[in-house]
This record gives sequence, structure tokens and C-alpha cells, in this order.
Amino acid sequence: MNASAKVVKLTYNLSGIGLSEQDIEELLNKHGVPKTELKDYNLDDHIHEIYLSAYKLKLSKVINEFEESTEHIHTLLDDKHYDEFRKNTDEILGAVRNIIK
Repeated sequence: MNASAKVVKLTYNLSGIGLSEQDIEELLNKHGVPKTELKDYNLDDHIHEIYLSAYKLKLSKVINEFEESTEHIHTLLDDKHYDEFRKNTDEILGAVRNIIK
């Protein structure tokens, strides 16, 4: 498979995990994937780093969405239950944040 086809396949796979076009472009730029002249670029040397960065980015976005979606819970729970909820979710989110560092 030539380098251009590999980039197309990679882009398709990254969009499949829920990354936007902008996210994908930033990842490819971060990892030095040229927009043109791909014939001398060996994507295979960088593919694992790109996927790792992609999943870290996706996890970060999921954490942010989760935190945003739970902000209203305080109005639904009394203080004691909300504090327990926050403690448990903070532990989970902290563990996920440590993984994606």
C-alpha cells in the first residue's frame, strides 16, 4: 500500500473513533505527516504514536464531556450525595487522566 493510501486509511480510522477533521489534521501535523510529497514518508514508523495520541485526545474529550454533563447533578442531589458522587467520579477521572499523560 502506498503512503497516500495509508494516510487515507489512517484518516478514515481516526474519524471512526470520533475525531474531527481539525483534530486529525492537528495530529498528523504533530507527527510530521506531510500534506504533500508522501512518497518519501514512512507512515509505518509513526503509526503507533499517532494512534496513541489519537486515543489520548479522544479520552480527554470524553472526560471533558463527562464533566460538563455532570455539572447539573449538584442541583439534583443533596450535598452529602453530591460529595460522594464527586469523590467517586474524581477518582475515576483521575485514574483516566494518569493513563493519558
